[in-house]
Amino acid sequence: MGDSVSAVTQFDGDKKLITTYTNVSDSTGGTTTIVDVSALNKSRGNTGTACSRVRLNKIWYNVSVTAKVDAVRLYWDATSDVAFLTLEGQGSLDFSSIGGVKNTEASGVTGDVKLTLPAVTSGDTASVHCEWIKVYS
Repeated sequence: MGDSVSAVTQFDGDKKLITTYTNVSDSTGGTTTIVDVSALNKSRGNTGTACSRVRLNKIWYNVSVTAKVDAVRLYWDATSDVAFLTLEGQGSLDFSSIGGVKNTEASGVTGDVKLTLPAVTSGDTASVHCEWIKVYS
C-alpha cells in the first residue's frame, strides 16, 4: 500500500519558501523530494532570475519512530546525496543567525532537497515544517 505521505509547498515568495511534510508509515519507508527548485516561483522581482538553491532557515519537527537510529534525514540532492540534518523526537532549530544552512554543492548538485525515513515500523510518524531562504543564480 505504501506510506501515507504529504509534501506541500505552503508559501513560495520571492525570498522565502515554506514547506510541510507529513508521513504515517505502514513500514514501507522511503524518500520524498520536499523542495524541487525547478518547480519554484521563478520570479525575483522583475529580474526573472531562477531560484537555483535553498538554505534551511528554520525547522519544526515531531518525529516518532520505533528505532531511534532510523530517524528522519534531510539530504541535498547531488550525484551522491549529502546528508545535512537528522531529526528525532520533537523540537525546532533556528539557523537564521548564520544565514541558514547552505547547500554543500557537491558534484552533480540539483538544488533539490530530499527527506527520507530509512526503515520504519507501521505506525511511525513524522511531521516536518521548514522555512527556506531562496538563493538565485
